[in-house]
Amino acid sequence: MIYSFFSLMPQQEPDMQAPLRDPLKNFVGYALRRASSLEMANLSNQLAQLDLRPTEGSVIVIVQANPGIRQSDIGRMLDIASANMTPLIARLDSRGLILRKRKDGRSQGLRLTEEGMRLATQALAEMEKHEREMMARVPEAMREPLVSALQSIWREQPE
Repeated sequence: MIYSFFSLMPQQEPDMQAPLRDPLKNFVGYALRRASSLEMANLSNQLAQLDLRPTEGSVIVIVQANPGIRQSDIGRMLDIASANMTPLIARLDSRGLILRKRKDGRSQGLRLTEEGMRLATQALAEMEKHEREMMARVPEAMREPLVSALQSIWREQPE
């Protein structure tokens, strides 16, 4: 017998042989967090082979698709605070992956260097491979509705 801190009433000791119950497993938010944690770890491992973090890979892929894009636009697209974008872009710049070109008085457009283009192409290939591997575990009939449902959650956030 064990006793509760708040009461002298004996509490039932857990049966170490019985399977544990997970009262959270059917919560959508819990399932999203668990799936996200697993898949971000998998993607991190894949991109680490290119010496990239997932955020860095996402940024260079976006710049490749949108030459001249402003840092602030990338931040909005990826939901990254301005204070976090500055050191992120500085890291990519110091690695010789991006070029900054003044667009107007205040903003700079970003472009990839030749090395940045090569790395962005490789990063996108790794991301696509990761997506294929992840979605292979989802029944085919559920893939499109899953993506639509997830997008409706993050796109419908109030401003």
